[in-house]
Amino acid sequence: MPIMLKTDTRAEADFQICVVDNRGDADLFVARVGTRAEARNPAYWFYTDTRADADHVVHIVENRGSSHLNICYVESRGEAGWRVVDHPLKDIL
Repeated sequence: MPIMLKTDTRAEADFQICVVDNRGDADLFVARVGTRAEARNPAYWFYTDTRADADHVVHIVENRGSSHLNICYVESRGEAGWRVVDHPLKDIL
C-alpha cells in the first residue's frame, strides 16, 4: 500500500519524487485519498505524519531530472494509474 511520509531530507527518503503539472511529464497519475484503508492501489496515496505508519518515505524535489518518480496529482481515482507501464518503481509501490 502506498502510505507515504514526506521528509525534508534526501538521505532519509526511500526515493525522490517530483510533482509535475504537465501530465505528459508524469510517470504516475496519483489520486490522494483521505484514509489508509483507501490506499489499496499503487496510484492511491495516503500521506501520514508518522514514520511507523509509512510504507515509503519520499523527498519532493523540484527538478524532474533528479527524481526517481515524476507524479501528477489527479482529481479522480479513475484517472489514477501508471503512465509509464515499465517504470522501475512499479513493483515497489
